[in-house]
Amino acid sequence: MKVRYSEEMKKQILVYSTSGGICILLYFIIAHFAIIREAFYYVSALAFPFILGFAIAFLLNQPMLFIERRLLGKTKLKQSTKRSISAIGALLLGILIVVLFLWIVIPQLFDSLMMLADKIPGYVEGFQEDVEALIAEHNIDLQQIQDLLGDQSDIFSKITTYFTDLLPQMLAASYQFGKTLMNILIGIVAGLYILLDKERFSRNVKRANYAFLPKGVADYLSKLIHIIEDIFNNFIVGKAIDSLIIGILCYIGLNVFHFPYAPLLAFVVGITNMIPVFGPFIGAVPGILILLIIEPMESLYFALFILVLQQFDGNILGPLILGDKLGLPSLAILFSVCVGGGLFGIVGMFIGVPTFAVLYYAIKELIDYRLEKKQIKPHELELKE
Repeated sequence: MKVRYSEEMKKQILVYSTSGGICILLYFIIAHFAIIREAFYYVSALAFPFILGFAIAFLLNQPMLFIERRLLGKTKLKQSTKRSISAIGALLLGILIVVLFLWIVIPQLFDSLMMLADKIPGYVEGFQEDVEALIAEHNIDLQQIQDLLGDQSDIFSKITTYFTDLLPQMLAASYQFGKTLMNILIGIVAGLYILLDKERFSRNVKRANYAFLPKGVADYLSKLIHIIEDIFNNFIVGKAIDSLIIGILCYIGLNVFHFPYAPLLAFVVGITNMIPVFGPFIGAVPGILILLIIEPMESLYFALFILVLQQFDGNILGPLILGDKLGLPSLAILFSVCVGGGLFGIVGMFIGVPTFAVLYYAIKELIDYRLEKKQIKPHELELKE
């Protein structure tokens, strides 16, 4: 006996089977998340040069198109020649910017680190003397503190040993540095190849999209890919500009107020500022610890300075550069940073915001589509006071 299904029954079977498959997949991911995360890290480490290549091509795409269309657009060169010149020119421009940045920053960072490494034992000894003077001045029971914290002299000796052994440990990491440098070189070459052949790559992805998926779904995925590109481009470029300005302002402010190791502290603050919400505070922690050993009151002034700088960034500079391009409410940004950081650490805190912005957009589109299908207008759902 042949069973005939109506169109409504087919839709219900499709919906229920899809929902069941998604639930099973989510259960599998949650139950084996540790294994999946380890596998993700392993695959990411293997594919790092090519991930870096995609990132380089993504960042250099607009400069390449500018050279190709604006500077070489009216020339009689072949299109392939224009593309080759534009891709190489954009890559050289990117390398030049990075080299200039490192040429300005690295010597000052190295000097600050060497000076800090030389003076740390003296700083720790002075800090110990200050603590002992404070204990004697206020008649604090030293035995209770030792019982609470352990052997005080052992703590200071461990701090001194740690900072003294820091540079040899950095030298011992030379193999890892060489491996990372090789991956970067491979990533640069991969990025160049992607720039040269990005149209064919995009065309093949689009062909596969329309070949294996229904046309409506394929149309939506094509639209979503452009949205993803815009969101990540706006976030990464905007956040990089914002962090560069914050790093420069931090360097100027630290010099104005005569804080020690201004290049090192400003560099850390500028880099960590790439992390939304918590970045400035994460960057302030190393500076506070260093200044706490040197001069406790300066650590307090430094913390207040970073707080003022963060308020300026969060309320004035950040909105001016990024605007509302992500389309996320503040609570969603905080949520995405916490979840991304909890799952994938520092990298997750950075990419969590644009990733969640894409998911937020897709869910919003789905909700709007379902409401429109049910002929429910958005204003009908607004809460009345």
